[in-house]
Amino acid sequence: MVALKWLDKNFEICCMSVLLAIMTVLSFTNVVMRYCFNNALSWSDEICCYCLAISAFLSLPATIRNRSMIRVDTFTTMLSKPVQKIITIVCTVIVGAFTVLLVKGGFDLIAVTAKTGQRSPALQIPVANFYWIMTICFVLAVLRAVQVVFLDVTGKEKEQ
Repeated sequence: MVALKWLDKNFEICCMSVLLAIMTVLSFTNVVMRYCFNNALSWSDEICCYCLAISAFLSLPATIRNRSMIRVDTFTTMLSKPVQKIITIVCTVIVGAFTVLLVKGGFDLIAVTAKTGQRSPALQIPVANFYWIMTICFVLAVLRAVQVVFLDVTGKEKEQ
């Protein structure tokens, strides 16, 4: 149970850490290959690019879960605590609704790229696979928004 609670709070951060480690190793290897052996790896830059993009998509559910979305709270800090809580819940619901639209757009993008058969330049991986990962991250963001609204409404996280 302790492991599940830890994973609940840190899943996206752990995934992004692994992606950062992959990018670091591949970039370092490519620099060594390019300058020491005069033979660069053509595919490592593409993997680094995909890892960076996936990290960006994973940051959305992480920021929702950690309640660290960018916002201007000058006005809300002047309000009472119950009103602040209501505004926070409404904002999280709006973010969740927006991510639902992103999920729909992701599925549309998957359909178009699957139909065209577009592939990545170096690795020849179907680009639709990358868009699946993007859409899964958006679904995770929706789930995190629902989770945060539930925790805010019930007040369960403050009890722990």
